Amino acid sequence: MDKETRISKLILLHMCGELDAAGRAELRSWVEASDSHRRLFRDLCSLQAVAEDVSAREAVDSDSALQAMRRRLATCEAKAAATPQARGARLVRLRGLVAAAAIVFAVVLVGLGGWEYHERVSRWKSQAVANAERSRQIRIKAGTTQAVLRLGDGSMIRLGGDAGKNKLAMSHALGHGYKGTVVLETPRGGEYTLTMTDGTEVRLNAGSRIEYPAVFDGKERRVKTAGEVYFKVAHDAAHPFTVETAGQEVRVLGTEFNVNAYPAGKVVTTLIRGSIALRPIGGKGGELTLRPGEQAEYDKRMGTATIRAVNTDVVASWTHGKFVFENQTLEQIMEQLSRWYDFSYAFSSQQVAGTVFMGSVPRYGNFQDVLRILEMSGGIKFRVKGKNVEIMAE
Repeated sequence: MDKETRISKLILLHMCGELDAAGRAELRSWVEASDSHRRLFRDLCSLQAVAEDVSAREAVDSDSALQAMRRRLATCEAKAAATPQARGARLVRLRGLVAAAAIVFAVVLVGLGGWEYHERVSRWKSQAVANAERSRQIRIKAGTTQAVLRLGDGSMIRLGGDAGKNKLAMSHALGHGYKGTVVLETPRGGEYTLTMTDGTEVRLNAGSRIEYPAVFDGKERRVKTAGEVYFKVAHDAAHPFTVETAGQEVRVLGTEFNVNAYPAGKVVTTLIRGSIALRPIGGKGGELTLRPGEQAEYDKRMGTATIRAVNTDVVASWTHGKFVFENQTLEQIMEQLSRWYDFSYAFSSQQVAGTVFMGSVPRYGNFQDVLRILEMSGGIKFRVKGKNVEIMAE
C-alpha cells in the first residue's frame, strides 16, 4: 500500500472514531510534517468542507460506482434511524459524517491519493460553479400578470397576480376621493386586466400603457393608450367613450375592440362587436366607421387609413391564451413573442426574417416548446443564449 492510500485510510478511521493508538501516532506524525499536510487534514475532517466537495463532484460526475456507494450509505442511515432514541441522534450524525467522508474517500482510495485531492476537487468545484451559473442563467419564460399604477402625485403601486391584493392596493390608492389621472403600464413580459369605474374592462398586452381619469365625471369618457389594449366598453349613450392613440381617435358608445399601437408599427384597430368611428386627432380628415369583423390600419406618418375584413379570432387570440399567426412573417412573429417572453432576437438573414408562417402556439407555454413548434414548420432553427435568440435557416 502506498503512502498516500495509507494516510487516506488513517484519516477515514480517525473520522469514524476507530483509529487505534499506533494509527493516531502515525497520523499525527504525518500531519505535523508540513503546513500542507495540516491544511489537508483540517479540510478533510471538516464536515462542511467534505459536503461541499461531495456536492462539487456530484455536480460534475455521477458515475455508477458513486451511485452504488450512495445507495449503500442510504441503507445505513435508514438502519441508524431505527436505533433506540437515546443513541439515534448520535448515530445518525456519525453515519452522516461517515457517509460524506466515504463518498470522498471512495474517490481518494481508487487512485487519486490525498496528494492530488485538493487539485482535483478544485477542478470539480470550478466545474460545479460553472454548471450552477449556467443553471442560474436568466431563462426565457412566458409573461405574467404584472403592472405598475402611477398617480398624478407621483406615487406608484405595483400590481401582480394576486387579484385580492391588487384590489386592496388600488382601493387604498384611489379610495380617498382621488379624481386625478391614473396611468397603468405593463412591462415586457407582463399583462393586466383592469375594470374602470364606469364598468369598462380593458386588457393590456405586454409593453402597453393606458392613461385614464380615476373617476369619469365629464360628458365624455376619454382615455389614452399605447401598445396593445383590448376594450370591452360599458354602454352609456350619454357619455361616449373615446380612445386616443398615436394620432388617432376611436369613438364608441358601447362595443368590444382591439387597438394595437406599438411605437414601431402602424395603429391597427379591429372591431369585434358593436360600432366604432375613427378619425385623426385634431379633426383633420374624414371619419371612418367600422363594422364587426373589420380592421382599420392607420399610417401615422402619412395620416391615411385603410379598412379590410379580418378574422377577429386571430386578432383577439392573445386574450384567449394563445398566439395565432395567419400569413405573418417570422419577423412579425418574433416581435410579438419577444414582448411577451421578454427576449432579444436577431436573424441570420433577411430571407429568414421574411419567412411566412401560419399556425398557433400557446401563450403561456414553455418557450422551448414554442420554438419547437415553429421549427417543426420547417426551414428554420433557433439558437438560444441567455435571453438572446438567433434565428437561422435550417
